[in-house]
Amino acid sequence: MTKPTPRLPHQTDDIFLTDGGTETWLMYKRGFEIPEFSAFHLLNDQRSAVALREYYLAFANIAVKLGTPFIFDSLTYRASRDWGALLGYSANALAEMNHKCFELYRECAAEAGLTAENTVISGCIGPKGDAYRTNQNLTPESAEAYHSEQIETFKAAGADIVTALTLNTTDEAIGIAKASTQAGIPSVISFTIEKDCRLRSGETLKQAIEMVDAATSNAPAYYMINCSHPVDFGPALGNEPWANRIRGLRANASSLDHGTLCQLGHLEEGNPDELANQYVDIRAAHPTMNVFGGCCGTDYIHVEKIGRALLAAA
Repeated sequence: MTKPTPRLPHQTDDIFLTDGGTETWLMYKRGFEIPEFSAFHLLNDQRSAVALREYYLAFANIAVKLGTPFIFDSLTYRASRDWGALLGYSANALAEMNHKCFELYRECAAEAGLTAENTVISGCIGPKGDAYRTNQNLTPESAEAYHSEQIETFKAAGADIVTALTLNTTDEAIGIAKASTQAGIPSVISFTIEKDCRLRSGETLKQAIEMVDAATSNAPAYYMINCSHPVDFGPALGNEPWANRIRGLRANASSLDHGTLCQLGHLEEGNPDELANQYVDIRAAHPTMNVFGGCCGTDYIHVEKIGRALLAAA
């Protein structure tokens, strides 16, 4: 019997939900240390593994309650070669951890009662380097070579889609999109922008999307914005055709800049109701957007409010 194929966001106008700020929830809501900000590593400890199951199950339950598909994401954000090596993982051991993350997703989906059609398993990729520094030495070719290893692991583990979060250079985005095409898996490119409405590498959101599309023959299934706040990325969204390529938002709970958030030492949860209303306003102006979750400072409380507000406004 053929395994049911889940609907993917670029194939429908339905609203999809995804998770929130995994690392900030683990650190500030559950008190775990995250070596090298690599959340996947916590699956090796029973207590933190239980917390991660609680985290994803809460989101899956919300999706079931609201009747939306859910995209399992984020845990493999720093499960690529360089980050794994910092924690002592061999290539084989790291591949096993990527598979283990997907197993957790599937177990949570089954426990929550998500149907196969509403369960999207995303292989989440983060930047090769620090998301808040410009990785100037990374070319499209070197990015493709580096990220293809994790993407091939995702393919072997049965990923439905690849999502690259918190990218700050077009070169890395081009490499990831090409590696995903080579592996035969749809890709999603999610940029983060600074207070000046530009990527850290200097491009505007419009320039970045147009550059990646031109270099890859429109390879990404769609684009997203994450690890920024609506007050920052809102002004960067135009009403031109390029903006229709953006289908997803994973906003920070707070409008503080990245550097300040990293140095606070405490959680900035913002106002979940206000954030939900901002999502509604953005989708009203850009109705092709249909993937919604959170980033730093957000959790299932924010995502449920966002989901409810968007469905009520639909």
